[in-house]
Amino acid sequence: MKAERKKLYSDFEKRDFPFVYVLIALPVLQFAVFWFFVNVRSFTLAFQDTMGNFSFENFKDVWQGIIGNDTHYPQFNLASMLGRSFSLWAIANLLAFPIGVATTYVLYRRVTGHYVFRICYMIPSLVGSVVWVAVVKQLAEFNGPIIYILKGFGVQFSEIVESQGLFSDASTAFPTLCILTFMIGICGGNAVLTGAYARIPEELFEVGKLDGIGFWKEFFRVSVPCVWPTIATLVTFSLCTVFTADGNVFLYSNGTGEPKMSTMGFYIYFLVYKISNYNGVGQLPYGYPAALGMTITIITLPIVLLGRWLLEKVSEPVET
Repeated sequence: MKAERKKLYSDFEKRDFPFVYVLIALPVLQFAVFWFFVNVRSFTLAFQDTMGNFSFENFKDVWQGIIGNDTHYPQFNLASMLGRSFSLWAIANLLAFPIGVATTYVLYRRVTGHYVFRICYMIPSLVGSVVWVAVVKQLAEFNGPIIYILKGFGVQFSEIVESQGLFSDASTAFPTLCILTFMIGICGGNAVLTGAYARIPEELFEVGKLDGIGFWKEFFRVSVPCVWPTIATLVTFSLCTVFTADGNVFLYSNGTGEPKMSTMGFYIYFLVYKISNYNGVGQLPYGYPAALGMTITIITLPIVLLGRWLLEKVSEPVET
């Protein structure tokens, strides 16, 4: 095997090195300060008991919660919450995101009325989560338009739904959350994908028209390969939340996670909320949420690495 030739840089190129080093140093510094320094305490807490002694009890409690019931809050089941989190992630990324990639392209190609559609399309992603939840909760109330419209189509609801709303009954709460996640998932990444489509040279579309390819063949054969690095990056980032998808459960359930809506993202936030508002005597198990977060991270890491590797193998980079 021939040894790789070392690239020789000219004096003109070497003058750019300080600028490049500064660009690299900024994200490294941000990682060191805002991730490593902040989380190093969580790493140590995961291996400590309430007295500060080294212990693996927190991790034992986590695994006991996964295979059985949580030892700190028995009303929550970690396995069920992992399943709900994965379900929300799958709905947003495996179902809604591909549709969003296609609909964003349709709007980008300036279909009739695309400005109106674009505004309506981006409203859910522009509105803050607290405002969005407040609006949706009003729409899903027992006297709201959603139940009224569905009744018009002959849908029958339980007495709890008809008196308290869709988020008050276990049979409708999580399905409603899944539908909302699907709606938001279609809008996710719209701005980023629009920018990626805008970088595709117009000459490629002109060549496609000369070859007689249709709109959707142009989409799959030209546009998707050109923006695949952007799609792969968005999917890779989404893989980091495969088991911690939240779905704004804390807001929809008024901080309780009921009825049967709790997700892993909600539960971690719930634990931190309870600890930070604890005014009793003694210590709460701070190490338990730290161990839970570390366990989820360890489980998720190989999934992210494998997903990234598969995404790179699906499509070769396209030079534009």
